[in-house]
Amino acid sequence: AIAGREQLASEDLRAWLDRDLEAKIAALGLFPYEAWSRAHFPRELHHCCGFGLGIWQYPNQLLPLALLLHEYRIESYLEIGVAAGGTFTFICELLAAWSDRENPGAFRALGCDPAPPGCVAYLGSRENPYQQRFKEWLAGAPAVSYAQEFSEFLERRWAREGLAAQTFDCVFVDGDHSYEGCMADLAMALRLGAGVIILHDVVNAECPGVCEAWAEAQRTLGADFDFVEFSAQYDDVKRGEGVRFLGIGVCLRKSMQKRSSSPRTKDAADAVPRAENCP
Repeated sequence: AIAGREQLASEDLRAWLDRDLEAKIAALGLFPYEAWSRAHFPRELHHCCGFGLGIWQYPNQLLPLALLLHEYRIESYLEIGVAAGGTFTFICELLAAWSDRENPGAFRALGCDPAPPGCVAYLGSRENPYQQRFKEWLAGAPAVSYAQEFSEFLERRWAREGLAAQTFDCVFVDGDHSYEGCMADLAMALRLGAGVIILHDVVNAECPGVCEAWAEAQRTLGADFDFVEFSAQYDDVKRGEGVRFLGIGVCLRKSMQKRSSSPRTKDAADAVPRAENCP
């Protein structure tokens, strides 16, 4: 776990939406540290880039996702396409904290990426500012494991090793960004029984395959799933007319179990790690 996780505030989390919780998430550290990737992020967040967790998300999209996840009972999590590990760390910490309050010790998570832990595929063998810290976090998180392989091999390996059928309450798809690759990961998430399936880059002009897969999911899964999209943008990011970046799409199984008690948004704020305590 992230060392020294403490309460952020005693207020209702929803009261923070237009205040400073987005800034607190950004202060955990955002991924962009090269000129081309920083260009997709607003100048107001550049001082948060290049250190900490290395979260490759817009805070104004990640925060409402966290609020949504808090409503559901999630005790197992699979992330496909971990990269530097920032999003994986953030979501695991939140889900583990919320799960422990209802069922201590039940939470488990798996990260799947063909690159070594904390590495980013396009960087090849070059290191990044987050790699060592992510490896240290993994070593200190016994409920979390990492599979260095392409997602298409996961089920084959489980069968080859004679492992019991795997299931996950929540699957985050952020691996192969082609239409075919994204749809294959979505199909696997369905086979794994996921009640919450998250797709990343669903409005990203640079990822047309994912955008197409998100549209296809909404066309074909409506009998069993509801859909939520978080695609808020930052006005000062330079982009062409109609162009958007990133975007989170969520497929919510209609039968997905909610938390046993009435969701208290205060709990979500309490679980967010403080930036100064990040590894």
